[in-house]
Amino acid sequence: MNHVPDEALAAIDAFGEGHLRGEPAPVRERLRSDLRIRILLEDDGTARCRFETEHTRTPPTLRDRGSFLTTYVDGVDDRLRAWGIDPPDAYEYRGTVEGTHRYEGTLSLP
Repeated sequence: MNHVPDEALAAIDAFGEGHLRGEPAPVRERLRSDLRIRILLEDDGTARCRFETEHTRTPPTLRDRGSFLTTYVDGVDDRLRAWGIDPPDAYEYRGTVEGTHRYEGTLSLP
């Protein structure tokens, strides 16, 4: 079952297609009320994928938050792979800014 909202999937598609054309659009979408995704191309030609979440816990990786949240992450990763973009093995905790926890990983672009 895919829990990723259509708007987020469309934004990932736009990023993937844009990357193939040399103009990837950043992704800034809400996956659910307490989970957002950001994908940005870096100056060095890599891309960073960041999940932002509000929660009481900050486990070392995003998937450590449980199976329900993992379905969102898997849905995003599957869509990235469809564009030939390899997601990281894990999105690791990188810090908390104003109560929002950030989990990041580097995407391997084709």
